[in-house]
Amino acid sequence: MSNYLETDFCEPEEGLDYIFGYMSAVYGAGFTRHWENVDPDLVRSVWQKELGRYATYKPSLQHALDCMPARMPPSAIEFRNLCRNGPGIPTKPSLKIEHQPTEYEKARSAIEKDKALAKLRELKRQYTSGISTNHDDQ
Repeated sequence: MSNYLETDFCEPEEGLDYIFGYMSAVYGAGFTRHWENVDPDLVRSVWQKELGRYATYKPSLQHALDCMPARMPPSAIEFRNLCRNGPGIPTKPSLKIEHQPTEYEKARSAIEKDKALAKLRELKRQYTSGISTNHDDQ
């Protein structure tokens, strides 16, 4: 049984919005001062790169947010490590559809099998007759 739920996932941008909004509420101005004079797009880009798939898995994000240090906001790498300590990211189950041969395919396969067996019998006949001919020459 898979523990994969589509609702546990989000787009990376949504994940970053949630993280930054939550940390702004928890750390206040200390959070925003953390990146003074740094391009906000660069900050988001680095966080997205560091978090990778974790930025898309809500249970991992929530675990990291629940485990943040009290004094100061974590760096992107520290936050990623908090995510890693949380629940693993399940993989989406793939539908495995097995091909069932049609009657035509079964018949065609039987014909090909019969041809191959006939060829094999002929080769075996040639081989055994060649051995007895060669054996007689000695």
